[in-house]
Amino acid sequence: MSINFRELLSKEDFLFTFELVPGRSVRTRQYQEILRFLQESVEKRIFQIFSITDNAGGHPALSPIPLGKTIKKLGLEVIIHFSCKDKNRNQIESDLLALDREGLYNLLVLTGDYPFYGYLGKAKPVFDLDSVLLLQMISEMEKGIELPKGSPEGRIKLPEIPFFKGAVINPFKMTYEELFWQYLKGYKKLKSGAKFIITQVGFYPLKWKELKLIQEIGFSKIFSSFLEEIKEDEKEDEVFKNIPFIGSILYLTPSLVKLLKKGGIPGILITETILRELENAPDFEKKNIEILAKFTSILKALGYRGVHLCGFPLDYQKIFLFLETFYKYENKGEDFIEEFGNKVKLELPNETLKGELPTLLTNGFTFPLKNKFSPTYIINELIHKIFFNPSNFLFPLIKKIILRIDKSSRLKKAFTFFEYFIKKILFNCEECGDCTLWEFNYHCPQSGCAKYLLNGPCGGSIAGYCEVYPFLKKCHYVSALERATSKKALKKFFYPYKNFYLPPRNWELYKSSSWLNFYLEREHHKDEKRNTIKEFLKEKDPQC
Repeated sequence: MSINFRELLSKEDFLFTFELVPGRSVRTRQYQEILRFLQESVEKRIFQIFSITDNAGGHPALSPIPLGKTIKKLGLEVIIHFSCKDKNRNQIESDLLALDREGLYNLLVLTGDYPFYGYLGKAKPVFDLDSVLLLQMISEMEKGIELPKGSPEGRIKLPEIPFFKGAVINPFKMTYEELFWQYLKGYKKLKSGAKFIITQVGFYPLKWKELKLIQEIGFSKIFSSFLEEIKEDEKEDEVFKNIPFIGSILYLTPSLVKLLKKGGIPGILITETILRELENAPDFEKKNIEILAKFTSILKALGYRGVHLCGFPLDYQKIFLFLETFYKYENKGEDFIEEFGNKVKLELPNETLKGELPTLLTNGFTFPLKNKFSPTYIINELIHKIFFNPSNFLFPLIKKIILRIDKSSRLKKAFTFFEYFIKKILFNCEECGDCTLWEFNYHCPQSGCAKYLLNGPCGGSIAGYCEVYPFLKKCHYVSALERATSKKALKKFFYPYKNFYLPPRNWELYKSSSWLNFYLEREHHKDEKRNTIKEFLKEKDPQC
């Protein structure tokens, strides 16, 4: 009898999902060990659900699809990790159609790790879509995508595909700025159709409690109480309260602990308390299993629907020891929530970085802001209001001038050169032709974010620093939030209000003038601008 992940989430009390890393080839010993372990799993019936990573750590590896097919044939259920890092949007759609063909419908949608290396050098990071946009795309495929007029197949609606997609939220952060973005992006993922959530690996259980409380209180309620411009949506919050959450735990080894101490794994932090316990333990493995068993009991006590086992050895002797220890602590989870400390120490090459993991539990679920005075921000905001506000009385006049410029190839070329000459100096402009400077407080995501993300950061930042340039460059999103001079300046992060996400970059506009594109309604503001202009014209002339 086949197993259905969706049904198990609704019926089972507490699930154990097991993560597999397929490696580089089916011809390796590692892959043969995975096959042996899966066959053993069929006999032991301990794990019903296996997830398969997609080029984990940015390393090239076997596609999850072949192993997924093997798992399905064994009568077990599979979750395919599906990331954005290696594929453009067309290849993403092709791979999703291939998954439909193979009946592999459970997806864990991820931004993905930055490519580490590849054939003859480091591979190009693609990130054509981010995880929010990928969730949106899959949601449309579930309903049946309507092909645009002029496509090879003509204007038709494709058949519906029964994907069951989930996403990741990382509450384990060292700064409030990172925390704000993780929860906001998590909210966007839920609005984009995520049907289950698996958390990032964490070693501070109070954050699991915080995330679950946010779900119970309601994401829209939390953000609407923080930002008056955002409306609370009780119906939406009620739907999201029923979304199953699963917590991730990581099996540790001495070498892995050394790497975590140096901040060597993007987005994963370990507390000093746990480090001390492991380093002083006479039996490292026994202490590691005890900690993970306690974490699992905490997740169950908090109302999580399961635990996601990452990095566990393919050894049922050790797995049985973990399960036995868990059953010993199973009903004591609440006693362990505050046992593991909240202080983190990172041993960097030139300094030791210490900090406490912030929690909203201590400040009424609000995000404290620095609200720094920024002359640069104020000047840019003033220029934006004068030249790029459709409600401004100068807008129709400027648009007439723009129309004349656009009709002359010579003027257009000079105008585009002038725009990018200024923007290159001020913002390190990448000439995308669809400017989102305003949305990020005049901090360009195309040059400022290593993954070019538009709807929130990845989960890999540590202490406010970028995953790709650790402790050298601040995360683009942290910088954008720090430039906000007031709460009111944050409402743009919820743009656009109707869809709650920014559309992907339109490569047709590359190297064209974003100023011309803005006025001529070719870029992402166009729908919002048309509505604003109509309202403005109606105020001036009710007959318009």
